[in-house]
Amino acid sequence: MHKANIKHGGAGVISALCLFVLASILTAGLWPFHSPHNAVSWLKNENGLRFDGHGAVVSSSPYRASGSSIDAGCSLEIWLVPTKTSAGGSILAFDSSADPRAPFLLRQYGSSIAVQRYVVDERGHVTQPWFRVDHVFQAGERVLVTIASSPDQIALYVNGILAGTYTESGIRPQELTGRLVLANSTMDDTWRGQISGLAIYDHELTTAQVSNHFKSWTSQQGPLLTGEVRPVSLYLFDERSGNTVHNLVDPATSLSIPAHYFVLHPAFLRSTVDQYSHTREVWKHWGFWEDLGVNIIGFMPVGFVFFAYFSSVRRINHPVAAVIFLGFLMSFTVEATQWLLPNRDSGMTDLFTNTTGTALGVLLHRSSIVQSLWMRILNFGGPTEGKRLQQSVAGNPSGRNEKFNLSA
Repeated sequence: MHKANIKHGGAGVISALCLFVLASILTAGLWPFHSPHNAVSWLKNENGLRFDGHGAVVSSSPYRASGSSIDAGCSLEIWLVPTKTSAGGSILAFDSSADPRAPFLLRQYGSSIAVQRYVVDERGHVTQPWFRVDHVFQAGERVLVTIASSPDQIALYVNGILAGTYTESGIRPQELTGRLVLANSTMDDTWRGQISGLAIYDHELTTAQVSNHFKSWTSQQGPLLTGEVRPVSLYLFDERSGNTVHNLVDPATSLSIPAHYFVLHPAFLRSTVDQYSHTREVWKHWGFWEDLGVNIIGFMPVGFVFFAYFSSVRRINHPVAAVIFLGFLMSFTVEATQWLLPNRDSGMTDLFTNTTGTALGVLLHRSSIVQSLWMRILNFGGPTEGKRLQQSVAGNPSGRNEKFNLSA
């Protein structure tokens, strides 16, 4: 293979564009090149934490299974304010399942809320039951969500009033074990809003108890630690400073606020199905098409300028296949590195769309109309050299290995 002797003009422009595109891809895919600040702050003049963007807190140690009978059920109360009802995210997660991609989740879907689970029966069979209750949230309005479960069914209450039931199975106590995460899943699925209280019980709350607890949350900032109905964990978020939210019942599982954003189980090349499993009829959402468009269009310059380089400046055999493979390798490098950055998602979808964008960039370069405009741009920097480039591409569009000299 003959190495071109390049001094000035169009060849230099193409080489510079290749470096610029490479630097742009790495910057766009990996910025800010480190874990960002954990976007969690204490509310002013009231109890609670605000979560903005990439922010989450986690229990200092894992929850253990309660010693109470499984027939007693379990319950959970959370006092929160969603920032938007046009978005979603994981409000609460327990790192209890064998599959980190499917933890126990309490998740917002717009104005709706859902309980998502991962259950392994005595025979080792896995099921992922979940149920959803609509019209729960209004942006900026505080709401107390209570989940009361027996072995056979789950009841979900909103501000002390029954809003929905699930009768196929109840929540098992072992599902509320492992590390507890607020405002995120065990994978990257952040939630925006405020949380001002959380209580967990090792028994099923009755309808009357749920109603009474709503009154105590609104008047006393939480349930009482005296009497028969005692939580096994209680967070009142009344510290208003520092990096710890204390569990008033079990200090070992107090919540820690890390300085930098984190993800318990970052995904490596997350599948497309898993990535969009939280969104029903994903093709109807503008964000889905926006992501696809950005990832395809963003890699079209890779195909365009590197095909120009390998077919005109440093010519090689089979430049089309080589450039598409190069785009795949660049995308894989970015996605693999994103696995180390908690604020970025490593996914197969981007790998496919980036490679598609590279191929479209190659096709765009081979278009006769684009070629004419491209050569005019190169001629602007040096007419003699641009003419030679144009003659070379026109006479050898496949980029086969021939002697080629670009010296002025």
